[in-house]
Amino acid sequence: MPSSVFISLGDDLVVVCGRKQVLELAPALQELTRRTGQLGAMHWLEYFLYTPSLASKPPYLVLQLRSAPSEELHADDVLAAALFFEYRIAGLRTRVFSTDDAVGFRSVIAAPDERRRFAERAAYALLRSGAHIVLATHEIQDQSGAAPASVPGALLGYRERRVSRMLTLAPSFEETLARMGRLTRRNLRYYRRHLASRMQVEFVADAGAQVSFAQFKALDHSSLNPVGNEKELWLRWRGSCEVDGGFLAGLRTANGKWLSLLGGWRHDTTTVVHWQLNSAGYEHDSIGIVIRSFFLEHEIANGARKLLMFGGTPHSIRYAFDEDAIADLILCRPTVRSTVLRILARSLVRHSRRARTNHLLQTLAEVPLSTQTGLCAEGSNTVRKRTAANLAGRAM
Repeated sequence: MPSSVFISLGDDLVVVCGRKQVLELAPALQELTRRTGQLGAMHWLEYFLYTPSLASKPPYLVLQLRSAPSEELHADDVLAAALFFEYRIAGLRTRVFSTDDAVGFRSVIAAPDERRRFAERAAYALLRSGAHIVLATHEIQDQSGAAPASVPGALLGYRERRVSRMLTLAPSFEETLARMGRLTRRNLRYYRRHLASRMQVEFVADAGAQVSFAQFKALDHSSLNPVGNEKELWLRWRGSCEVDGGFLAGLRTANGKWLSLLGGWRHDTTTVVHWQLNSAGYEHDSIGIVIRSFFLEHEIANGARKLLMFGGTPHSIRYAFDEDAIADLILCRPTVRSTVLRILARSLVRHSRRARTNHLLQTLAEVPLSTQTGLCAEGSNTVRKRTAANLAGRAM
C-alpha cells in the first residue's frame, strides 16, 4: 500500500482513512489478531465497513507501525491497530469518534499487556488531530479499577465492566454440555429429538453454495424477526457465502425448505455467530435451539474452542459464557461543542429507548468526566454485566 494513504499522528502512529483503504489492510489486520490472541476480531470487515448502520460513519484506522510506512506494508510491520468511526449528521462532521463496539471484541488490537496503553495513545492522537470526543472500548487483562493517567488539555472518563461474550468449548459435545445448566442441557438435547419425531430434518454445515440470495430474502420475510433492509441482508448473505472465513449453516426439511439459517465467520479455533434467522410457525419446536445444538456439535468436532455469539438470542446458554473485563475510555476536548453533545446525550438516553441502545450515547450519559485521574472510574461492583447478543445492536 502506498505510503501516501497514511497520515502521520506523530511518533510511530499513523491513521488510514476511508473504507477502501482500510479494507485493503484486512489481511495484515487478521494476521495481527493471530499474534495478539484476538482471533476473529478483524474478520468480516467487508460487512462492518459497509453495513447501513455504519454508512454515515467513515472509518479511521489508527496503526502503530514498526517503522515509517513504505510502498509495501508487510503484516509484521503492524504492531497494534484501533478501528474508529466518526459520527456525522446530515453529512457534516461532528468530530466525535467511537470504536462502536460495545463488547470490545473488534476495536483495539494489541498485545494483552499493551492493549490499554495503545487505546489511550490512539484516542489521544485523534484528539490532538482535531477530534472533540473519542470513545475507545477495549479488552483489558483484569479489572483493577484504576483509571489511566490524566491527559493534558482533555477531560477524561473511564470505567471498567464485565461482559459475557464467549463460550469455551470442551473437546467433545457432551463435555461442553456438562458445563452448562441442567435446563440448558435438557433443551439442547430434547428439542432435537422432538423435531426429529415430527419431521425429517437435515443440518447443513456448509449451506453457502446451496442458498441463493432470493431464498435468503424469502426466509427473512417469513422469519420471526425480519431484518427487512435489503442492503443489510445482502451484506450478511455475501459475508457468509462469499467472504474468506465466512460460513452459512442451515436446518432444512426433507423437501428442501429452510427452517433456520445462521452465519458468521471462523478464524482458527474461534467461531463467531453474527446473525440467525428462524422461520415463523415453528415456535413450539424451538428450531433456534435445534440449530444451535447441531451447530455446537459440528464446531466442536471441527476443532473450535471458542464461540462468540453476536446474533440471535442465546437464551440460557448465556449463563455458561465466560466473563471478560472491558474498559470504556472517553477523551473529551473541553469545548462548547463537546459540552453540548454530552448534555444532548444525557437527554436522549433519558427519553429515547433507541438512544439507550447506542453505546456512544449511553457511555457519554453514564460516565462522568474529570481532569483528575481516578475520579471517573466506575467501581466494578456497580457495572452491569452484559452479553454480546444484548449489545450487538449497541455496537452500531
